[in-house]
Amino acid sequence: WIPAASTELIDARQHIPSGSEHDEERRQLKHKLWWVAKAKEMEKAAAIGNSRQLFRFIREMGIRNPTVSETISEKDGSTIHCQSRRLDRWAEHFREQFNWPLASTQLPTISKQSEWQIDIGPPSLSE
Repeated sequence: WIPAASTELIDARQHIPSGSEHDEERRQLKHKLWWVAKAKEMEKAAAIGNSRQLFRFIREMGIRNPTVSETISEKDGSTIHCQSRRLDRWAEHFREQFNWPLASTQLPTISKQSEWQIDIGPPSLSE
């Protein structure tokens, strides 16, 4: 059930002599074996009609888009292409975000209200 191409790759891997000078050969063979295994999984999914799994494999094998965009814009919306200008723009952005103007040191004045006339002595009999 193992195709001849796979067994040839396995045998070729076993025939590579030990030593760090042959690491690249081993890596390439290991990579080929990985692709053969993935192709088998995809063929199996296609054979049994499992299109969901097949498309998942295709998506995993495809080109991945970067998750972070390196496109940065000026305040006017134009794109920045120069790396040094990008860094300057980020610095400018964070300066704007975190450098708030100082709070006013003088508190607003509140008009003074007249004091209440309260008897703070002991309560009378009527109270």
